[in-house]
This record gives sequence, C-alpha cells and structure tokens, in this order.
Amino acid sequence: MMKDSTCPACLASAQHLTDWDYSGLDDSIFNYTAKWHSCKHCGLVYVSNINDQILARFYANECSYFENDHFDITSPENVAKYQHYHDFLSKAGLENTPITDIGCGRGGFLQWLNKQGWQAKCIGVDVDIKSMPVSSQQQNSDDSQVNFLKGGALALPFDANSQQLLTYFHVLEHIRDVDSVLNNAQKVLKDQGYVLIEVPDAENYMQQPVGTAFWMGIREHIYHYSAQSLSDALRRHGFEIVACQRAMLPTPEFEYPSLMILAKKVENPSPTAFELTDNIANYVTASKLALEEQAEKLINLALQHSQLTIWGLSTQIFSLLPKLKGIDYRLCDASKQKQQSHYQQQSILDPTVIQPGSALIIAPYLHAEKIKNAALSLGWAPQSVYKLH
Repeated sequence: MMKDSTCPACLASAQHLTDWDYSGLDDSIFNYTAKWHSCKHCGLVYVSNINDQILARFYANECSYFENDHFDITSPENVAKYQHYHDFLSKAGLENTPITDIGCGRGGFLQWLNKQGWQAKCIGVDVDIKSMPVSSQQQNSDDSQVNFLKGGALALPFDANSQQLLTYFHVLEHIRDVDSVLNNAQKVLKDQGYVLIEVPDAENYMQQPVGTAFWMGIREHIYHYSAQSLSDALRRHGFEIVACQRAMLPTPEFEYPSLMILAKKVENPSPTAFELTDNIANYVTASKLALEEQAEKLINLALQHSQLTIWGLSTQIFSLLPKLKGIDYRLCDASKQKQQSHYQQQSILDPTVIQPGSALIIAPYLHAEKIKNAALSLGWAPQSVYKLH
C-alpha cells in the first residue's frame, strides 16, 4: 500500500490518489509513472515523486513555450487577459505600483502595462531566456520602465525587502518546492508588500471540459490547487489573503478557469476559510477512467484497420500512448522539431510524406479542425478521419 505523504500546502497528511503513466519523446523526464496524492484537509492534488531539479531539465531541453502561439502577446485574447489583471490590481488599490513579474515569459503583460501608461517600474524575471524579449540596451537601462532579468522563483535576483509587488501568473503549478517559492517572495518583499498569484482553478475543471483528461495531460502541472490550499500555503509563510477572484479567462484557443489570490506580507496573518470540495480528486479519478475508455476505443479501431496513424503530438497524447499496447500505429507531427525526435525508438514522421491509409487519429483537442482540413487536402478520406474528444 502506498504511504501517505505530508501535504506541501497545509502540512496535513495527504493520501495516495492514483498512479498515472506519462511518456515523452526521446529521453524525456516524463517517461515515468507519476504518484498523485490528494489532501482532504485543503483539497490540494499533487505529484509526490518529482522534484525541481528534474523539472528544470524539461524547461531547458524539452519546453517549447517560446514558439507556441498560445503565448502570443499580441493576440486579442491575451490582451483581454492583461486588461483583467490590470483591473484586478486597480480594484485592490495597486495601480501604478512597481511590479516584478516572476515567470514573465515573453513579457507581454508588462509591455502592455507600459503602453497603457502604467506609472511605475516593471521588471520581468524568467528562467527561460528563449521566451523573454530580446534584451536591448534601452530595455535594460536605468531609466527604462520595463526591464527583464534571468532568474527564477526559487532564487529571485533581488535584495531583501526591495520589492513592492510580486506577480506569479501560472507559475506555482509548475514548481514542486512551494515553500522555497514563498520563502523567496517573503524575503525580497518590503513590509506590507504584496504577492498576486494566478493558477488554474482546479476546483472548476469540470465546468470547462476541453477534452479527455486535458488538465491532467499537462505533465508539467504538478500541482492542482484549491483556493484553500493556496491560502494555507501563503499564510504559513507570512501572507494574509486580501482578495480572491475566480473567473473564466481567454486564451487564443479556449477559455480556462482562473483562480487569483492577492496576499499581503504581514506579521501575524489571519486564516481564511474557503468552501472545501472533493472536485479536484474527483476530476483526476474521472479523467483516468475516461482516458482508459479512450484507449479502448482506439485499440478496437486498430483491430478494424491494418494500421493507425496518429497526427499531432500534443501533450495529452503522452498520457494515452502508454495505454496503446499491442497495436500498430505510426506517429506524425507538422513540427520540424518533433520530427527530429523519436517516441520509444519510433520516428516522428512528416504528415506530408505519409501515404493516406485506412484510419487517421487527430490527437490535439485544440487544433483538431485545422489538422482535419490539412489531412483532407493531403488525400485522407473524410470517413477515415477520427478526432479525439
């Protein structure tokens, strides 16, 4: 029987929830079985058998955020999201406060704030230098309103008591050592300084289904927070909750459930109580069952055809492939980077060189129609094309 572990958020005892077989290209760090645990005290669900040293290899060697249209800082959807962040800060009385955005990526929010006339210094920090804007002398001069620095949430490049407002948009779900993240934040913030944290609102995953096991398929999301778990973690590190907001926010491909919590650095933070549910653990259990049913359908389809072709190595397919035992399939993807890789010694093919066959499986949920149109233009028969849901 799997041993319990200590919940990283509230320090109560957390129970083993399930094992989840992931996979990846070549020697991916995700060629492993994740041990998922859940905490009944605060609702957190998390992977217990991975660490930040291993995850760092993913961001250095496998991560392709820098080329993903999902992070296009000029897209209308992302601009609308920036406006939402701005309005949240303004409502909290923090307009024109110096901002340090940890995990800034392409720096879209800070650059947008600057264009809107934000009257304060903005600093972006990220470990992924491929994503950050190309540094220029003007960008990083002393009088520039927006600067970018290499660094990470586990080792902030700032002096103690030097920052006024730290923002973490979609960062904490990626980092195992949440204690170090919040310790670093507490150290560099001035007294009465603020942290604004946004994570996917895991308690509302079921309200916005994207596809089978979509949220569990994002392998680098090793934490799925409830409002209570995030609140408990913040309070343990000297932060008092100031505001909490749940909303559906846009991306270029879909809307997602957002959980944002603003907290202040204080001497004796008061506790905050949120309604506790089993939504996250139930979502994981339901996702695993749905994934097994999806695999069974593909295995049955393979029995009806001589070969399956799977188009699109989206992150979710790497939860499904380990379950496709004993059937013949070939993999293809339009990404030139992925075509240079292998999946368990199997080559990733260019879709344009494949002779259309008897059954084509379109794997990505978010780009299925685009891929179907491309497949039809290459000669695949409409009746031979199947989309995963």
